[in-house]
Amino acid sequence: MTDPALDFWLRHVAAEGGLHEPSGDATYVVLPPVLSERYRLPDELRVTADPDVARDDGVTLLALGHPVLSDAAERTLLTGDAGRLLLAGPAGAPPGPDVLLAAAREAFPVDHGRIDASGAPELVRHGVLRVGALVTFELSAQDHFQEQTERWVDIPSRRLLPAGIIGRLTRAPAGEDAPPELGGDVEAAVTQAHRVINAAALARRAALAGEVSGAYQAERARAAAYYADAIAGIERRLATAPGDRKAVLEQRLRSTREEETRRLAEIAEKHAASHTIRPYRLHVIEVPALRLPADVRRGDRRYPMTFDWLLPAGAFAPVRCPSCGDEAPLVAGKQNLGCETCLPPRAEPAPVRTTTAPRPAPAAKAAAPPEPGPAPPRSAAPAAKVTAARSTAPSARPVVPPHVKREEKRVSRKAGEKIAEELWIAVARGLNGSAGRLLEPGSPAAVLYRVFGAPGLTQVIGMAPDVPPCACTAGKYQFGASADMVSGSLTGTDESERAYFLSCRDGLVTEVLPCPVYGDGALWHGFWMWGYGDPAWTPGRVPPGAGLDLVGRILLGTGPSWHGLAVAARCVAAWERIRGSHQRVLDGRQPPVVAAAVGRLVGYRAGGRATFADAAAVYRADEQAIRQADRAVRPLLALGPDRPW
Repeated sequence: MTDPALDFWLRHVAAEGGLHEPSGDATYVVLPPVLSERYRLPDELRVTADPDVARDDGVTLLALGHPVLSDAAERTLLTGDAGRLLLAGPAGAPPGPDVLLAAAREAFPVDHGRIDASGAPELVRHGVLRVGALVTFELSAQDHFQEQTERWVDIPSRRLLPAGIIGRLTRAPAGEDAPPELGGDVEAAVTQAHRVINAAALARRAALAGEVSGAYQAERARAAAYYADAIAGIERRLATAPGDRKAVLEQRLRSTREEETRRLAEIAEKHAASHTIRPYRLHVIEVPALRLPADVRRGDRRYPMTFDWLLPAGAFAPVRCPSCGDEAPLVAGKQNLGCETCLPPRAEPAPVRTTTAPRPAPAAKAAAPPEPGPAPPRSAAPAAKVTAARSTAPSARPVVPPHVKREEKRVSRKAGEKIAEELWIAVARGLNGSAGRLLEPGSPAAVLYRVFGAPGLTQVIGMAPDVPPCACTAGKYQFGASADMVSGSLTGTDESERAYFLSCRDGLVTEVLPCPVYGDGALWHGFWMWGYGDPAWTPGRVPPGAGLDLVGRILLGTGPSWHGLAVAARCVAAWERIRGSHQRVLDGRQPPVVAAAVGRLVGYRAGGRATFADAAAVYRADEQAIRQADRAVRPLLALGPDRPW
């Protein structure tokens, strides 16, 4: 068997008009003049990837990393791999109408309805898109990774094809060339493929950044310790210096702090993570299919639909809801044909309890805002469904009946991914979603939900407050933090996309964050470089009836413009945790002074450069008063690696 890198080069030579054949332990290659001149190789040569074989005279070693292989790969990427392919149908007889109808009923279960054939199947061509890309991850100045990814998208429905269908289409032989007959929007399918690839790359980048974060933490800790010692030494000398020396020392102190800021920013930029997507393959594949015209019936009502049976794959192509375009199972309504998203079942009254056992209180009820009326039962479908997929390998799943799907999720889904999906479904439903039951009481996530409602959990990752989520990916984030973490991407109804991270504890969400956290509770360094501080934030965005005291209102009204909404929520959670000591802390102190002390302390614990001078400027309070309040608040909060708020 040839080496993969050498095998690629041999296929490249064959595509350019060259020839090759095995020759003992090596491969005999005949290059066309163009390739011979390009790679500065003889017209005829023997090549191998085995160093032992290459020791023989006349055998050229072409192993991974050789300039010839790198040049061939770069030219292949520049040229791209685009084209159209028509597959051949199976040699056997196609399935009959009765078989197709039975398969359609099994593949597309319809709640309150049934699929009936309305005509004879006809032979058509069904479009499938194959998109390949090279994703380059730059995790620091030294750590670069490249990964190949590929997605198969059904063109009419813009849904990912299941792995089983992809495997059978890959093995199907090509048919005779014929004029194209495609239905569907190819550009929309390409956009969907890019969206899925980018979402997977975001989650993959976060996981890779966590694996190499140790170098950043070590370098930043060394720099922070060096400047802390230097600043402490200057401050000691400044405290006892005569008047003529104070001006010089104060200038040195300012320049040292500015140098510290520049150095820490350089370290953060050096270890900043990013990724680029470089498409190299775009295949439009026409698959012979049998189109089954059908009616979805509910009593006397008929809703026409068509289902395409892909002959080489022996399965139906996926479909979308004809009303809202979602991927949820179909529902035959009284007025139209929809799905579980646009036609959710009504909430049924709770059954009469026949036992005398007391009814348990719902979890996290204290943290949830008052909501009108009872929450829908867990069996009710969400009003705005959030489609969840694994971030590592998103793929379409076969449609199954709703009750079977719920049981499958309960058994097979990992706990973290299930929490993420339930949370975003609840957020999409607003007040009727009861997201409070998924949040740990007293946590920053509970603070955001109590104050801002469901939009608070999306504002914290950068989404507009009036844009509900419509799709998400979710996967376990391996980072080494003490709390379980789930990461993924969230897509809004305006097609905006944001990465999110959920910190969980004992099955409940404690924080919704735009970045991961380190083991000591500090936020990811990239957050402090790009994401913190919202200059557009105004105190008026805090609603009057938010249940906050004056210090908490100042923290949420002013803090997001300094350290961002995520840190401001931590500040409020920390302040409310010591509720019993509020009167003692506020005795003789103004609320802005206390808010500045709490905001600076929590921001510093979160990894930010939170100085007393900055806190005084942000909260418009006296610096010395903030220092005194800090001495009173610090032992009460007792922040540490296991308690960042």
